[in-house]
Amino acid sequence: MGAYLSQPVRAKQEFAGAKAGFLSYGGSSMQGWRRSMEDAHIASINLGNAPDAAIFGVFDGHGGSEVAKFCQKYLAAEITRLEKYHQGNLPDSLVEVFHRMDSMLKDTNYTAELDALRRSTHDAAPTDTAGSAGTGAEQGEEDGQVSTSEALDMLRQVLMMRRKQESGEAEDEPQPMMEDFAQTKPNHAISEKQCLASANPPAAVAQRKPAVTATPTEAQISACKEPAPGQPLSVDVPSKDSLPEHHIQAGCTAVVAVVKGSELWVANAGDSRAVLCRGGQALALSEDHKPQSETERNRITAAGGFVSDVGGVSRVNGNLNLSRAIGDLKYKGNEKLAPAEQIITAQPDIVKVELRSEDRFFVLACDGVWDVMSNQEVVQFVSVCLDSGMSLESIASQLLDACLAPDPRETRGIGCDNMTCCIVLINPAATAASLPPLTCSSSSLSSATIGTLGSRDHMPAAEEHKGPSAEEAMPSPGLQLPAQATAVP
Repeated sequence: MGAYLSQPVRAKQEFAGAKAGFLSYGGSSMQGWRRSMEDAHIASINLGNAPDAAIFGVFDGHGGSEVAKFCQKYLAAEITRLEKYHQGNLPDSLVEVFHRMDSMLKDTNYTAELDALRRSTHDAAPTDTAGSAGTGAEQGEEDGQVSTSEALDMLRQVLMMRRKQESGEAEDEPQPMMEDFAQTKPNHAISEKQCLASANPPAAVAQRKPAVTATPTEAQISACKEPAPGQPLSVDVPSKDSLPEHHIQAGCTAVVAVVKGSELWVANAGDSRAVLCRGGQALALSEDHKPQSETERNRITAAGGFVSDVGGVSRVNGNLNLSRAIGDLKYKGNEKLAPAEQIITAQPDIVKVELRSEDRFFVLACDGVWDVMSNQEVVQFVSVCLDSGMSLESIASQLLDACLAPDPRETRGIGCDNMTCCIVLINPAATAASLPPLTCSSSSLSSATIGTLGSRDHMPAAEEHKGPSAEEAMPSPGLQLPAQATAVP
């Protein structure tokens, strides 16, 4: 998206359900500062009409909501149609159903439906009568994609500020993009470019997904050289990439959890997350798939793609800042490669957990939440609210409000994404470990807290758990898995 709304959409879509003697769940979704809602979710305690099977999922859309909504409609039903599922093979069923979504997206029988889903997103998007701080192509860009010229303009500003800092001029002259902040009226829509104006953003911003998700290609970066003193900045703009466009341009991350008896299975592709509360401690059941990962980068380049790194943020083909997703069919057109080997793949990591008495709940959420809070902070927040007697859906809504930024300009886009959270209560009687004080009432994110939130550095050692990628047969040496958790190749 090229701009934020002038005011966030705080209205929530809450959902909840329960099956006596099995589990209960509650969740919430919020559009926030974004111009449209691109998240979707699933929550069913009757997977395949089995008495002890349930499925939950969060789908974070980019480039539109149609793929996320498509998964919401079809994924749960499709997994129960698979032969492997009826054979009791859940891990292979989860892998197959993720790729099945891609196959259905390519099927022309669904084209009209996808077009209707795309139009419904645009029709539902609120208009901001106060205007936008961006214009032209900037306003028309979708989340996950921005124009090359805009990304290059950002790079020019960074180089200009660096030159001024090196020459001692930085403190005497205003930074060009920061001037835009002062000129933007409080009731105007806010450009994402403005929110990313700082040349030295906090660690949380650099580490997690920024609001703008496209950067120049390597060729463009090399062409953007710092000139000699006194010479103007100039940038040659080669083509972005040579891949042909696909009719279906949207995509979505997917984190899906299936509870079957005493087993919890998690499948993840992208940067949404699943986290288990075990004895009050957060145990990560998924790993963010980012192009800076060596495994991900190797697959991308082997498939003919490339990774551009600018300011510490890596992009696939100068565009996407995640490396696995359902949809994004433009990056999956190499017919010589298997689905798991494509530039962007829907291949999920699979993790199995044998549930124990101290496992109280698990949380699925999109990166709009994890950008702001660490895994342990979310577990702590939910635990305290549960102890206070709040319903699961109310806790989820409170969590989203706590993550919502008061002003995108103060937080540089952190806390401004669409947000969806699903909390599944496994064992209400589980004893929680002693936790430090934390209020579960709604609170606002401030720029003062940005430097300490949203970082995996704050997770306990037990959280450093990852499922294997498609290329890994076993977890890497030294990988710390939760007790009774198994990464499935």
